[in-house]
Amino acid sequence: MPSIIKIINDIQSVSLTLFKIMIPTIIVVKVLEELGFIIVLTEILKPLTSFIGLPPELAIVITSTMLVNLYAGLIVISAVTLTQDLTLAQSTILATFMLFTHGLPIEVLISYKSGVRIWVTLFLRVGSGIVFCFLLKNFMGLFNYFSKTIYINLPKTLPNSDLFYWIVGQFKSLFFIFIIIIFLIIFLEILKIIGIEKLIRLLFKPFLNFIGIGDKASTIAVVGVTLGVSFGGGLLIKEVSSGTIPRNDVFGVVCLINLFHSAFEDTSLMMLLNPSLIVILFGRALFSIIVVLLIMMIVKKLPDYVWEKYLINKNLPL
Repeated sequence: MPSIIKIINDIQSVSLTLFKIMIPTIIVVKVLEELGFIIVLTEILKPLTSFIGLPPELAIVITSTMLVNLYAGLIVISAVTLTQDLTLAQSTILATFMLFTHGLPIEVLISYKSGVRIWVTLFLRVGSGIVFCFLLKNFMGLFNYFSKTIYINLPKTLPNSDLFYWIVGQFKSLFFIFIIIIFLIIFLEILKIIGIEKLIRLLFKPFLNFIGIGDKASTIAVVGVTLGVSFGGGLLIKEVSSGTIPRNDVFGVVCLINLFHSAFEDTSLMMLLNPSLIVILFGRALFSIIVVLLIMMIVKKLPDYVWEKYLINKNLPL
């Protein structure tokens, strides 16, 4: 009975925490979209597309993906008329940048609730996306890799602007998230009871320790990498409030799951763009590990006042 009560409380806690972040953010993003903010941001981001080797017409795709999610980006791609065919290199760069920078408003706020400052998450994700894609552009251009023309396997559609359709879609998404949370909490509780969670910690301890994250954050790291920031972050927020995970580990795991998360679903989704799987999955994973490793090597040496002023917020005590 205590376990059932605990599961119900955990489901309620994680769900309410996520929905308090997600629902207002979804509404604000929709209002900004209706006010034309996406159009303005698209014009600002057009120089970025050429910097990372993409046609300027794809700026609206990047903007929609950053403000909403990957699905929104794919819908916009299906409605965009390109003046040139995309190469395999360009589709790989586009898919990679979308994977690094999608859904920023919600996922940045989840990270903030976990204790990491907003500027850190934004700089980490957008900066990593720009750097990695710029390197890809120059590396593939230098060796003439992936220069063949590809075809994107998306039906031609137009974004649906009907408000009722949008509201129904949001309710469906939130309900789906709630169902996933229920299964996730129950599954993790079962893992704890049968001792698998300890085994996961033992298996991931060497790897996490190598990049500077303690083994207490291993379960959350696994959830975040496999299922995404929303689910991993939701669990992390609960653990942060209980004070069971050290500051360094929280910061490290937030960085890790922001750079590399939902490895199966998001990667599969981006394969609709016909990119290189090796690059968008394994290349991105390796790059993310290197970035987190370097970050943790630097921040561990910083004094507490720097942490408090620049890196973490009141949600994460020193």
